[in-house]
Amino acid sequence: MTPLIVGHRGVAGTHPENTMASIQQAIELGLDWIEVDVQPTKDGELVICHDHTIDRCSNGKGRVDSYTLADLKVLDFGSWFDTQFSGELILTLDDLLHIAEQHNLGLNLEVKVDQHDSQAVVKQLKKQLEQSPIPKNKLLLSSFSHDVMRELHQHCGAYRLAVISERLNDSVRLLLSEINAFSCNLNYFWLAESHIKELQDNGYQVWCFTVNTPDSFPLLENVDAIFSDFPSRFDK
Repeated sequence: MTPLIVGHRGVAGTHPENTMASIQQAIELGLDWIEVDVQPTKDGELVICHDHTIDRCSNGKGRVDSYTLADLKVLDFGSWFDTQFSGELILTLDDLLHIAEQHNLGLNLEVKVDQHDSQAVVKQLKKQLEQSPIPKNKLLLSSFSHDVMRELHQHCGAYRLAVISERLNDSVRLLLSEINAFSCNLNYFWLAESHIKELQDNGYQVWCFTVNTPDSFPLLENVDAIFSDFPSRFDK
């Protein structure tokens, strides 16, 4: 089968990750899905940012959750990648949901909590998702954190859920069953054909990160989806 190609943080290979520019590029490429990262600010707003600090991807320094949303919105999240992207602002979850609704774009939201209360973050996420008209089958909620996944199962059980892990192991297997997961999102580097068959036979989709060249992953045609920084290198 031909796997679904999911733009990683938008199109992170050619545009500054998790920004409007990166997401617009995914739309221009005709992608049906992207993956982005969601985490809270100091004042509890949900923003789109991968790292728990802003040092790498902006002209600011420090933890995301040490800034209010208003403080983050004056920073430049594009110039670090290339000066042509200067002035790119941090996106809020609401910004993202609005873009996705307009363009019928599927969203894999990786929920990052770190030092925050998992339940509070998940409840805020649920509130914002419920206010969006995006169909539930166009949303996939995921996390590396088993605690976060259990909170998502409790509060966002109507949505598709995905457990993220570097490798498939017994704790992941148990969690997949416990939360009635839709998919298991795994690092392709450690993935064996037997793992794919086991998961799919048990009713789970297999999504793999982060595959940037077709020839780097011999099992490409076996899995349901891949995440890529360079989605244009693959057949959609």
